[in-house]
Amino acid sequence: MADDNDKGINNDNVVKGPWKRVKTVNQAKTNKITEDMGFSDEVAESVMIPMIHGLLENGVDIKTDEFVQEVGFLNEIVKSMMYRHLGYTHPMQVFIRALMLTKKENVEDVYATFNHDKLDEMVIALGKNLDKESKDD
Repeated sequence: MADDNDKGINNDNVVKGPWKRVKTVNQAKTNKITEDMGFSDEVAESVMIPMIHGLLENGVDIKTDEFVQEVGFLNEIVKSMMYRHLGYTHPMQVFIRALMLTKKENVEDVYATFNHDKLDEMVIALGKNLDKESKDD
């Protein structure tokens, strides 16, 4: 073993650092996040199922694609509310802030209004992006 050093290691085959430290996962924090996400899903389900049953009882066709999309949208809104309550962010929060305006008449009277103009702007911008994406394909 002429090419080995005195410690038995071939210097031609040794890769030297410095190595970055591997990030360690805080298991307790990971478990808490998992539990909170599960709790948010459970609350959303407990709100959505009675609503769907109520709509069905009032003649709404719950088997259309549009209904499924709308319920999915509402489900994300409920989860967004739960995430905010638990201290997490959810992409729907940004969307809601962009489209809903709150107004105060007095200290006790606060109400929200839907910003139709902002939604129109967003749809037009999204439509332009969708047109560009379809041309790229």
